[in-house]
Amino acid sequence: MKNQCVLVTAKGGSENLKLVEQDISEPKLGQVRIKILATGVSSADILMREGVYPVDPPSFPFVPGYDIVGIIDKCGDGVNKFQIGQKVAALTKIGGYAKFINLSENDLVLMPDGLDPVEAVAVILNYLTAYQILHRIAEVKAGEKVLLYAAAGGVGTAFLQLGQLAGLEMYGTASPEKHQTIIELGATPIDYRNGNVEERIKSLTGDGVDVVLDSIGGENCFRSYQTLRPQGRIVTFGASFILHGQAEPDLQEVFFWWRASLALNLISKDKQVLTYAISTFKQEHHGWYLEDLTTLLKLLAEKKIQPLIDKTMSLSEAKEAHHLLDTQAVRGKIVLLP
Repeated sequence: MKNQCVLVTAKGGSENLKLVEQDISEPKLGQVRIKILATGVSSADILMREGVYPVDPPSFPFVPGYDIVGIIDKCGDGVNKFQIGQKVAALTKIGGYAKFINLSENDLVLMPDGLDPVEAVAVILNYLTAYQILHRIAEVKAGEKVLLYAAAGGVGTAFLQLGQLAGLEMYGTASPEKHQTIIELGATPIDYRNGNVEERIKSLTGDGVDVVLDSIGGENCFRSYQTLRPQGRIVTFGASFILHGQAEPDLQEVFFWWRASLALNLISKDKQVLTYAISTFKQEHHGWYLEDLTTLLKLLAEKKIQPLIDKTMSLSEAKEAHHLLDTQAVRGKIVLLP
């Protein structure tokens, strides 16, 4: 059976994305074949494409796509939790930019009836990241003050919505043209391009914040540290700094800054630097992955969260979708429709 998919042929820019047809194997023992209805485009895809994804990066060539929603098309031997025709959601890490994918039934969550696949897929990577960082890693409490970087993107807007539900006082950095989005989601915007974020936080809060959510990484973690109150914690969960300001991204630089940021834990006993990588966390806490994704899809069905969709595009437009993320011209999530 032929499967249309997008292949990253080599390390580098979006020009290395190519729409191809490949054979897809039959589902193995315990696997199902899924006809993909929607797949998300993420900054993790960009890091993989550039060869600087820090946690178990794929080998080239590979099919990107960190999350999917689809319909079970065929069941392999030994499948007993799902059946043909059911709509499911999954965190895939790779393989989503395709018409079909084979996945273990143990990685699937059943979709509630009536959900829009576009909105549902926008929940998987972005909201699962935000939910687990807030509640599993930072263990936030209502009333705490939280600083969030890149607040207008897909993960950022997920943090803001879930932060509202948790009763948090949120501050989000973004360029001025994206401030209205942050205000509409109940947070205070901060222009990171104009002035000192640390000074702005101190002026707004008096004594700093309880939690910093840092997807930038690098030197930014050290700046974030200055905004923390006693007993505060930083959660670092990305390395977008590596994609901006240099011609050749370097994975060794990512590891250097990651180790340097963790060394901050040796400086002060009343502040913490914590880390989160969703693929590792899924492996180590698989039960939480299934539980948390089920919770989030239920919140979506109850209209308690509303993913911000920047645009939907076809598989053939994957190259353009990556270019939009490369240039930071996105508010919310880009979704590909195979």
